[in-house]
Amino acid sequence: MRIELEKLLEKLGVNYVLSPYETMPWFYYDETQATTCSAEIRMGPAGDDIEAEIQLLKDEEEDDTGDGDGETTSSGGREQILWMRATPSGPDQWGPKQLRIKDHDYVNEFNGWEGKGCDFFRACVESLQMEEIPDFDDMIEEHMKDDSFYGGGRRGRIGRKSPNVKPGQLLGMKK
Repeated sequence: MRIELEKLLEKLGVNYVLSPYETMPWFYYDETQATTCSAEIRMGPAGDDIEAEIQLLKDEEEDDTGDGDGETTSSGGREQILWMRATPSGPDQWGPKQLRIKDHDYVNEFNGWEGKGCDFFRACVESLQMEEIPDFDDMIEEHMKDDSFYGGGRRGRIGRKSPNVKPGQLLGMKK
């Protein structure tokens, strides 16, 4: 995938070109799950690379033993959901070069992985804007699959070639 920087950023949910060191963040905190989901696009210091990242940050929970000591448990923590890096790939052309989602490397796994990674990121950002934490497993299943002919995805119409029909064989008439 090779597109202009502005179009790449639009595909990722940013409607203007970022300057060096500039970031575009999104986040949502879900009180019931005590979890923050954050997504961010950042331009590198030289303006020659872009990183996209999605993280889940879980709050540490207080000890519910009832002894009143207020100790925290170590159930909190950070989970990196997505990390993508895009760089120039020609004059005025950019494209993703690295993509990792839930510790799975998607680089060259199937045709169109770059665009599908961008679509996955954008879908997550849209969920955050609707004030909900994305269901990452469903989104991976929806966006990060190979739908090419050889990859086991959609096959298209079966029997594309029209059959040769002799007029005399129609309606059981044999001549």
